Amino acid sequence: MSARIDITTITPLKAAPVLDQPLTEPLPARSGTKIVTPEWLLSLPKLDTDYPKLSWLDESHILYASPPMENKSKSTIELLNANTGEHKVLGEGSNPNPSPAGQWIAFTHGEKEAKQLWIMGHNGSNLKQLSHVQGGLGDYINYNFDFAWSPDSKQIALAHQPSFSYWEQKEPPKSTIDIIDIATGQSQQIASFDASIRNLSWVPNGRELLYMKERVGFYYMEEHDREWIQSLCLKDGHAYTLAEFEGLQQSLMPISSPDGQWVAFLYDADNPSFDNMPSLGLISNDSTNSDTLPLITRLTHEVKLYSPQWSPDSRRIYVLRDYGAYKQIYAVDAKTGELLQITHAPLNVGSYALSPDGSQLAWMGKDPQAKLIIRVASSNGHNVKDLAIISGVPDDMALSEVREIEWKVPDYPNPMRGILFMPLNYQAGTHYPLIVDIHGGGDGAGIYLYGGILVSTPLEWHMWTAKGYAVFVPEFRSSASFGSLAITRDDQREHDLVNCDIRDIEAGIDALIAEGIVDGDRLAAIGHSAGGRRVNWLLATTHRFRAVVSKEGWADEWIASLDEPPLKRTHIKFGGTPWEVPQNYLKNSALFHCHGATTPTLFLMGNPDLGGVDRYNTVHMLNNALKGQGVETEFVKYDDEGHLFEKPTTRRDVLERSIKWIDGHLGK
Repeated sequence: MSARIDITTITPLKAAPVLDQPLTEPLPARSGTKIVTPEWLLSLPKLDTDYPKLSWLDESHILYASPPMENKSKSTIELLNANTGEHKVLGEGSNPNPSPAGQWIAFTHGEKEAKQLWIMGHNGSNLKQLSHVQGGLGDYINYNFDFAWSPDSKQIALAHQPSFSYWEQKEPPKSTIDIIDIATGQSQQIASFDASIRNLSWVPNGRELLYMKERVGFYYMEEHDREWIQSLCLKDGHAYTLAEFEGLQQSLMPISSPDGQWVAFLYDADNPSFDNMPSLGLISNDSTNSDTLPLITRLTHEVKLYSPQWSPDSRRIYVLRDYGAYKQIYAVDAKTGELLQITHAPLNVGSYALSPDGSQLAWMGKDPQAKLIIRVASSNGHNVKDLAIISGVPDDMALSEVREIEWKVPDYPNPMRGILFMPLNYQAGTHYPLIVDIHGGGDGAGIYLYGGILVSTPLEWHMWTAKGYAVFVPEFRSSASFGSLAITRDDQREHDLVNCDIRDIEAGIDALIAEGIVDGDRLAAIGHSAGGRRVNWLLATTHRFRAVVSKEGWADEWIASLDEPPLKRTHIKFGGTPWEVPQNYLKNSALFHCHGATTPTLFLMGNPDLGGVDRYNTVHMLNNALKGQGVETEFVKYDDEGHLFEKPTTRRDVLERSIKWIDGHLGK
């Protein structure tokens, strides 16, 4: 396969086998004298934008950032002894990255405009600010900025792009790459791009940088999305293209093998227009001697992967697999593509790292009871040991049992999975009211371990279980965790993916009713963002729910597509332009299919001028259509909030309104 992938690539519309993965063991309930209350939930610090990253300082010490918790408001950089479990706080900061020689630690420090790149000694001494980027580095590593050490530990490459608001429809600012000398602190810009630069790293020879370059068509008022894997020669500043994609392959994550011969990366080989189900690919790293792009070797099929890392001997590639409720670590043979599951616990692994000699593997993850856990094992997953458990709740707080569950769907070859939070003090034989929290993110997105109202913590679900509800967090076919057929058939051929997701969710509810856990006459649903889009379709087309909370979603794609610049990715999804095939755009439109709807619905919306998703007011139109049919609704717009509600007064209001709405309609 050529390393230039065209968006019009045709893929087969047939089911392929999906690698099975055993269900995890349930998380047992935790007893205590306190419960999660709305007031306590609102007292927690807001979600940290930097997901904790873990790395090895040397063969014995693990470096990580501990996020804000109930008893501290800032992230702290901590050092953990892999042998003894002893830990030391080095100071405040995020995104710690040790130099290859282990002498220095680069990290980010500060907030907003003051957020910059710093270094410290391996013991936390000799702090020094390295970057002085005007306006700060931005909120998100790998999006607003990224940085990487040179192999000799003498320089850091820093890529950064000023923050911009895509909804303002102005061309994004350029990205730049700077080289910073550690000894002198001097910085030199070596390249700038009319594109975003992500996943920055050095090639082992120290003479080239490897990165992903991205132009999202919508941001640049262009029809096509484009992605590149490129290497930048530091001697002459020339950028060499290793792979090129016409489509939004935003999870490429290229990384060079330690021997310098190969570049591993992730791409959706079955759907070039969007990376719903990334597969692992390999290309040659020798691009400077050829006028043609290297061929891609595809290593995996029908597994959804992220975050590749090479073993030091270049024989294996470690990855995270997204399948149902949790991300787990796998090792992939670099020659055969054979996969070996390494982790198996009910833990959503977010960061992992191999020790410098490759003999040990450390990982960090969060579980549905809000514990941040750091574990270490041999590189094959044996001899697992907990090094740190950072609880998100006091020791005397009761939490519910959490189960990973699986159920069959009549029209799909592979079963679905999800998470079930049992009511606190669950009694077998009792049928409980159920809240279904439908996660956000569009096609290809998976479960996030935070509730749909505050969008910050899984403890939101324990608040509901403490009130006597069961909570069901389903995964569904549009995630692509269960195979590419959802995209190639249900989305791009049938244009019915939102409806298919709801069928998957209803099948899961039916399974819980059949098991005797749930009262089928007392159901409520919550959805945020694309989850709001899904519950809007649910309320328009089903009659089994007593209450819905729809937060920051939308109700139709046809109206928006008529006004926005043509986008090839959208035309692929719907089989043509909105004027050629309007029926495809309208097929899952809640706005155009809400006749006969009956479900009482609370709509909670932000301001599109501040990042709210519904720029065309389709939810307001849906609300009017429901009211016109006598359906009980409440529509609340927060003019001073965007997509994620951040002000304490707003967060309190949306939580209190949601509790009142669901309790009131489910008889609590």
